[in-house]
Amino acid sequence: MTTQTDATPPTEPTAPSDRSSSVSTTRGRRPGATPAELGIGMRFSIHPHTDAFVDVILGALADVEEAGLAHGLVLETDEVSTYVGAQEAPAEQRLADYLTAVLAAASRRSGGGHVVAHALFSRGCPGELACDLSVTGLPDPAPVELEATGIAAAAQWSLYPLLDGGDPDDHMTHIEEAIAAAHRRGTGASPNHYATKLTGDVSEVVATAVDAWSQVGAHVPHVVTHLTISVGSPSQAEG
Repeated sequence: MTTQTDATPPTEPTAPSDRSSSVSTTRGRRPGATPAELGIGMRFSIHPHTDAFVDVILGALADVEEAGLAHGLVLETDEVSTYVGAQEAPAEQRLADYLTAVLAAASRRSGGGHVVAHALFSRGCPGELACDLSVTGLPDPAPVELEATGIAAAAQWSLYPLLDGGDPDDHMTHIEEAIAAAHRRGTGASPNHYATKLTGDVSEVVATAVDAWSQVGAHVPHVVTHLTISVGSPSQAEG
């Protein structure tokens, strides 16, 4: 089922009031193609490790809907995952808010138990079929601003700059710069097989991946990033 939501955000936010201070608040960046033209969106799934997983998932989605964080998003859910399309600017902020809130709500509803989320973000293929941005140009979005959740997370993160001219040095430059930015931010923990490990508050982990994805997208027509986030892991507790 596809839904275009137009709920008005509540006057009293449900998330903590402390704002993350590690990202820039600068706005008014270079305009370019609209979110709809760029095909900006994500596909995610969430997996609470509890027998009550149905109630946790549905309750978390309801919490986010009630908080007004589905505003400006197109949602399509099937038996595998949920597509979230951002039709309105600021697209990156809307997606980051939504994913962070869903994961935080699932963690709370599972009593701080183990919850894993997989998220795949894509930008730069209008209609998800072709990438011709020669007329509209690439936008330069501002970094996202997310409220701290108070929930520690570990993640495995991969970044894929596509349509960068075909030179291996080009895409490795973007990837290495993104990893360096994660270390400066304090979320970049260590390299891993096929991924970089990120640690920190759920909001900072999501913001690290989303900011890298959008900032590379200011230079490369098609960019994909993949994030697997784990909270409340027994392995983490034992380590």
